[in-house]
Amino acid sequence: MQELWVELQAMPTGRSPGIDGLTAEFYKAFWDILGRDVLDVHNECLASGSLPVSCRRAVLTLLPKKGNLQDIKNWRPVSLLCVDYKLLSKVLASRLGRAMEQVIHRDQTYCVPGRSMVDNVHLIRDVLEVSSSLDIDAGLISVDQEKAFDRVEHSFLWRVMESFGFSAGFIAKIQVLYRDIESVLKINGSLCAPFRVCRGVRQGCALSGMLYALSLEPLLSKLRSSLQGLLLPGFSESMILSAYADDLIVFIRNQGDVDILVNIIKDFNVASAARVNWGKSEALAVGRWHGGLPVLPQNLTWRREGLKYLGIYVGK
Repeated sequence: MQELWVELQAMPTGRSPGIDGLTAEFYKAFWDILGRDVLDVHNECLASGSLPVSCRRAVLTLLPKKGNLQDIKNWRPVSLLCVDYKLLSKVLASRLGRAMEQVIHRDQTYCVPGRSMVDNVHLIRDVLEVSSSLDIDAGLISVDQEKAFDRVEHSFLWRVMESFGFSAGFIAKIQVLYRDIESVLKINGSLCAPFRVCRGVRQGCALSGMLYALSLEPLLSKLRSSLQGLLLPGFSESMILSAYADDLIVFIRNQGDVDILVNIIKDFNVASAARVNWGKSEALAVGRWHGGLPVLPQNLTWRREGLKYLGIYVGK
């Protein structure tokens, strides 16, 4: 009960409700009456392995991204979820958050308490400045993950959590939140018929960020162990990558690093259903590269001036 109460008080007000129309303000006003029932329902759902329809069914609305909005790819789906579902997901997210730092490497800063995307930006800026001033050859490849949150394969995610040492009981609780889930599209103020959702993490669920970071960590771990990366003077270890969710920059030293990167991504895509969009990826070269710049995959070309990372331009 205490966990539910804490998460409810931290829940912002004035937000769109889920399909049942009940807001966070409603639960806060009547918690003395509803609290015990909410707790009993959640515990019964976790024990039986199934949520009620209202918790399993999300309303999908679209938010514009950038580019041509006539192209459906430039819209981002957000799941409007019921508050009772959000309470359960927030409780589980708080428990999961306490383990993230032990599981996720320090070069991934997304959804790990105590880490910030500001660190990623400063790292890239410092690497570019030091490499340029010391005339060190450095290559940075910004890898674009296509529809990253929507392509997470559930069976792969459960195997990853198991491999990281999460208990079967805790994994089963999270599986309940993703069993037999459905969505309805909100189009011009009306709702379409519900359809099953068999892949992806819900953007709107408190767990989604951490679950995505966990699903990506096997790829990042393989890159760390396989690439030479960038070794700056005075450092004992090479820098391999910088990641904030699916915003991934990989440091490469030679053609071998590029080839290994491409092969690892290809294997990871097969295993996890992820997909890299090389057309939206970018590459930045610093230094003279007297031996010639490495050949990049699928018509990706090297830039010399700079690139945009996490919404901020880095480079000259």
